[in-house]
Amino acid sequence: MHTPLSAPRGPLPEHNEYTFRSLLELEHQRCRQSGEGFHVLLCRLSTQDGTRFPMSTPVKRTLLSAVRDAIDTADEVGWLLQDLVLGVLLLGINPARSVSRTTETARIRRLIESRLSVAHPSSVLQFYDFLDLPPLE
Repeated sequence: MHTPLSAPRGPLPEHNEYTFRSLLELEHQRCRQSGEGFHVLLCRLSTQDGTRFPMSTPVKRTLLSAVRDAIDTADEVGWLLQDLVLGVLLLGINPARSVSRTTETARIRRLIESRLSVAHPSSVLQFYDFLDLPPLE
């Protein structure tokens, strides 16, 4: 019997702003046509006093790594607002089940915050949770 070989899969690359906005638009159109919602998380770092945290390459890598470790492999990740905000399109969460959605987003937030508190203790995670639902008829 011949066993097929497969290359190890690493994390998928994050999308640039143009591609991620296109994915969000496609998901919004799918939402309107299917009647099913979709879920987006936005992560931004600030300092303790609320000003923008410097998004150097190491900081961006840490945030991206923390997000990837917290989400499902099917979810899409991309940068917005000139790499100041990291967006996550959660494809594995059923938006209709709000209890599981709330629990899952709280779990994701805790995992990201725990990683950032070690790597960048002066940063504050600003976490925005959006649920896009189709229009009521």
